Amino acid sequence: MAFYRITMKSTLATLTAFAAFLCSSQAAIVWTGATSTDPFDDSNWDFSGSGVSAVDANVSVADDLLIANGTIEIPNLAGQQRVQIGNGFAMTLDNSTLGLVAGGNDGTGGQPGSAGVNINLTNGSQFNPFFIVNAVSLDIDSTSSATFGGGGNPVNISTINLTFGSTLAFRAETPAAFTAEHLGKITVNGAPAVDGVNIQIAPFNGASGSVITAIPEPSSAVLLGFAGLALVLRRRK
Repeated sequence: MAFYRITMKSTLATLTAFAAFLCSSQAAIVWTGATSTDPFDDSNWDFSGSGVSAVDANVSVADDLLIANGTIEIPNLAGQQRVQIGNGFAMTLDNSTLGLVAGGNDGTGGQPGSAGVNINLTNGSQFNPFFIVNAVSLDIDSTSSATFGGGGNPVNISTINLTFGSTLAFRAETPAAFTAEHLGKITVNGAPAVDGVNIQIAPFNGASGSVITAIPEPSSAVLLGFAGLALVLRRRK
């Protein structure tokens, strides 16, 4: 019995430690939008699950950021401001929108010299900054989109991964400019983007922009066609 009690105590201690680990590993700063759409107004965030107590412009946030069913608008402050994600952390938009106050030229990214940060767009999210910068890995799921307002180099020291069905657009980068400056930064389901193979590039915003749509590769399209044909034949039987 003594051995049983000791074993039970050890097991409970292990489970308690594991539960604490899970809680700490899932800690995040959660958007509430309680006061406004301003990400630099701390009353709009729930910090209770994090050791961080503020989200300030151009200051690294050392925790994950979660925006679910919400809208964020980066205010038009002096200079270029950004929501700055700390090294190794992520910002996730789930059925949410991140945009700019009218006239803004701000964005999101890591700190200068960043080792890498992630931005994940899921469940119909819309991501509309002026730019991303400093080792951002932007992942866009099949229901979401990203539209960049800036020209020159709005995908700066960063990469973008598309999924079939996702959309990427640039308001101030023509198809030729996109191909020259950004094509090498884009992947589709992890594979390098190739115009006419796994992406289509078209004009956007008149003649000044471009829109990029991820498409199945020909081999994938053929397989889907065979699968559809097989389903039709099976139903006829």
